[in-house]
Amino acid sequence: MALDVLPDDGIIVKTRSEFVSLWLRAFKIRNPGASILQDTQPWLDASVTADVLVPMSMNARTIGKSIPLSEVTGSRLDQRLKEFGLPPRFPETGSQGAVSAITSSYGATITAGVEATDLDSGLRFKCAVTGLYQSGSSVPMVAVDTGTQTNLKPGTILIWSQGIPGLFATCTVIEQSDGSGFSGGRAAESDDEVRERISSALANPASAGNDAAYQRLVENSRGHGVSVQKCFTHAGINGPGTIGVAFTMKPAVTGGSRRPNPTQIAAVKAYVIGQMPSDDTYLPITLLPQPTNIVLDVSWATGASGWADPNPWPPRVATGAGAWIVTAATSAVSFTVGTDNGVYGSSAPSAGMNIAVYDGSGKGAFRLKRIASVTGTGPWVCTIDTTNGASDTTFTPVVGKRICPWSKSLNTLIDPIVSYFNSLGPGEQLVSFFDPGLRQKRNPPPPKQWPDTISSRIETNILAVDSVNDVRTQEGLGATTGVGIPGAVSYIMELDTISAFPL
Repeated sequence: MALDVLPDDGIIVKTRSEFVSLWLRAFKIRNPGASILQDTQPWLDASVTADVLVPMSMNARTIGKSIPLSEVTGSRLDQRLKEFGLPPRFPETGSQGAVSAITSSYGATITAGVEATDLDSGLRFKCAVTGLYQSGSSVPMVAVDTGTQTNLKPGTILIWSQGIPGLFATCTVIEQSDGSGFSGGRAAESDDEVRERISSALANPASAGNDAAYQRLVENSRGHGVSVQKCFTHAGINGPGTIGVAFTMKPAVTGGSRRPNPTQIAAVKAYVIGQMPSDDTYLPITLLPQPTNIVLDVSWATGASGWADPNPWPPRVATGAGAWIVTAATSAVSFTVGTDNGVYGSSAPSAGMNIAVYDGSGKGAFRLKRIASVTGTGPWVCTIDTTNGASDTTFTPVVGKRICPWSKSLNTLIDPIVSYFNSLGPGEQLVSFFDPGLRQKRNPPPPKQWPDTISSRIETNILAVDSVNDVRTQEGLGATTGVGIPGAVSYIMELDTISAFPL
């Protein structure tokens, strides 16, 4: 049938003699007593039919091979991977991270493969590197189980599955630099991710230890078990034979960190260097965050929820020139607002106003705060109305973050902005380069692929949202990723806050 999965070698095309035999067999089944010898009428009919079917079948095979990649799904995509010599679809992966061990004064030797279990979930994790660990030292761990459920929060207590001399029975998940604990647990590779991998491989063929060969190995989650989103290489970054390797992670949730932790970086390096020329020097690159704010002027589309107040407050003022921020926070229902330069004019909060604060945790959300009372003359202490669910009472605003007017449509801005940030790559590691070629530069190069500067594409993403009629990016547009340290550090822009004001 037309919707059946194609066989591994494509559409089956029969030869002319096979078509003749198939036609004669069908004829003989219907008329067992008839002769089907050469030059009989049935043989002539079968021959004519075969002459017609052969070119049609070849055309069908050609058409099948020319179906655009964007229209191929499921098992047909798996078939494309095989045709192009790429690894099969990546399965779901487990997380990686580190725990803090508690040992005697002489330490404890923990062997790679020794397991620890989260008693609440039953999930298992194992030590990644054999070593003599002292109390409080970091023990790299990888998940035995797979899936997003293996992403554990910092502070989670695990129980070692076997007694080890000098090792206390429990250990604690360590917080990484991005605020996560164990991260990298992901579902199986999606169709969109497979298409991106195929397109990347075709645009940048791997050969003989070149940049693309390193990228294919780093991105092979089947090989090292780390859910790599994209690899970025810097050939010759510290001289001949050196290659700097950075990679981003597939975020487990919308807006999640894409920066790998040390355990994930080490796992990928160990897998790659064993398959590349021994005289190459693999330099693992740490990604550091560059927090970036997005400030918008927005007009809402007809039918969408508009601004909650007839005269929305606060007004938009540029950062550093009197922008409205949270200057202190006692709780979710009591905090202080002021300006970032300490200068106050006639504008001030008042009871009954509906304001929004951006909560960047989890998937991100704007939180409604309706002001019940205000004290002070600038800055102002605001008490929030909690009657009948008038305000969010769970989120305590973060000091230094901007506030903006409230609209129910604000939360529709988050997904397109987060999606845009997920398409950004790290910045360069040098201000100027050795020559005008590709050496030392990031590959794939910005801005067309994985840009390192915020462009008007972010507005294109936002305008695709039904609730938005028009948008202007007032702060954040044109922001460029900073220069890193050659062979050691690259920066990558991460969304800090979003605020929106009437256009």
